[in-house]
Amino acid sequence: MSYLLIVLQGPSASGKSTLQAGLGLPRIVTWTSRPPRVGEKDGVDYYFAPRERMQAMDKAGELLEMTEYQGNYYGTALKTVSGIITGGEVRSVVLDAAGAKKVKTLFPKQVLLVGVYAEKEECRRRMSTRSVPDSELERRLAGYEEEVKALFQCDLIISNTDEHAGQARELLEGISRELVGRQ
Repeated sequence: MSYLLIVLQGPSASGKSTLQAGLGLPRIVTWTSRPPRVGEKDGVDYYFAPRERMQAMDKAGELLEMTEYQGNYYGTALKTVSGIITGGEVRSVVLDAAGAKKVKTLFPKQVLLVGVYAEKEECRRRMSTRSVPDSELERRLAGYEEEVKALFQCDLIISNTDEHAGQARELLEGISRELVGRQ
């Protein structure tokens, strides 16, 4: 297989973004309708756009996938993913289960779908240490069981509990080195 895109999916605060950062791969910048958080930059963390623009992009077929999460849209540009698949440089992206499934369906041989798992209480604690307000924390954890069930669509599931975080990071770094070495 010639994987060109590593897609990470899993519950909120399971460590997807942390593991992605440790891959050392360029990441796909996705779109969102939510406002930027403190320190986030447009075009670096996300492309920030109003809901209406994202809806128009989706309707025009410009988004590979778009989902609504916590009242905001998130999406991935089709042009970006297609460019990666034809360009041949390994990249990474964090997607929800529906988006991950769609990308894997469209590009089954080029996408490595990695599920990131952590215990619910660890996810709760991680969000608490990031000062996520209790109301948002509970909303984000409400879908935990569904997100864990969706991990079974993945090619690989990594346990990213506090106990196994080092092993999870090492495993993904090894996969990343192997993929980049094949280019």
